[in-house]
Amino acid sequence: MADDDDLMDLDFTVPGAFETHAEEPSAPEIVAEPEAAAPPPPPVRAPLPPALAEAARMYAAGQELDAMRRLETAIKNGEDLGDAEVRAWGCLFELLQALGRRPAFDALALTFARRFEKSPPAWSAAADEGNTATETTGGRAHVSLSGVLNANVGEVLRQTMKLAATSTLVRMDVAKLTDADNNGATLLMRAMAALKKARKEMVFGSPEHLAGILASKVVPGERSNEAMWLLLLELYQQAFRQEAFEEAAVNYAVTFEVSPPSWEALPVRHDEPPPSLSPPPKAEGFTLHDQLLGASVADFAPLEAALAGREEFDIDARKLVRIDAASAGHLLEVLTRLHAAGKKLRITGLSTLVAAFLETLGFDDVAVLRSRAI
Repeated sequence: MADDDDLMDLDFTVPGAFETHAEEPSAPEIVAEPEAAAPPPPPVRAPLPPALAEAARMYAAGQELDAMRRLETAIKNGEDLGDAEVRAWGCLFELLQALGRRPAFDALALTFARRFEKSPPAWSAAADEGNTATETTGGRAHVSLSGVLNANVGEVLRQTMKLAATSTLVRMDVAKLTDADNNGATLLMRAMAALKKARKEMVFGSPEHLAGILASKVVPGERSNEAMWLLLLELYQQAFRQEAFEEAAVNYAVTFEVSPPSWEALPVRHDEPPPSLSPPPKAEGFTLHDQLLGASVADFAPLEAALAGREEFDIDARKLVRIDAASAGHLLEVLTRLHAAGKKLRITGLSTLVAAFLETLGFDDVAVLRSRAI
């Protein structure tokens, strides 16, 4: 059938163009069928505001302090957070909880209640737990120190040595520490020496935080607290602060009458997972929890295999504390395949921070992300 516009352009005024005969039936009337209505375009999701997206990426990389400062600055300076304003506040609550900063959390709660006229999140007693050492996915151990770095750190360091026996890397978060003494620094330096001898890699989370505590305690010319001096130099190395390292190294050398330690250029870490033949991530009935760091595609194979013959799939992430960029990328690869196969996927119980991070990676294109209520 010719297009309607072309038909209307034809000249029907020429005599004899159509000659009809009485015995012939009239031509049937041509009625154009209405075109099928096009489906409405999918709603366009507003991108996360920069402050929230940046904070979520920082947290995933283990930079809790930087993430907290980014959101604090955004909120205090009145940055445009759009529809994600409450989410940004929720992320700040989670960061203060993770850092163990109860006074700041309570102060923020009062401000939140006045501003939004709703109940703020409650402080979780779990944040008051002391030092911990736990195993993570990807052949890594995760250690979190809190309170005062003193002789009491010995027990968690013993746990760390046990975990290190089956790990390739130990990550030690020190952002929750509030003070330190020479005894604690001595034990930590011994643990670091043992890990180095065993050829295990060790990295600090928020090294500048503990460096600031130690820098305020060591006194040039006062021959004491040598372990704190040495730990301070190690922290400057890990924080890539060469100028601060060299100044402290000279002061240490003069104080203890020794040759100054030399700066050793460390490789810049990009949170890429080490080669791993580790077991799959902790999944019990499609539950992900703890620190999901350094996972590989193979680690998520059990999740994919368990979906055979199922059309819908839920991952319970209520206890997922953190997932790094490498692990998230591999999980996204698996979920993308499942989504393309027609599976309906949901990740439920996400923390606000983790949900925001997954959204920056495009997880919401292949799965429904459901975060906890703020």
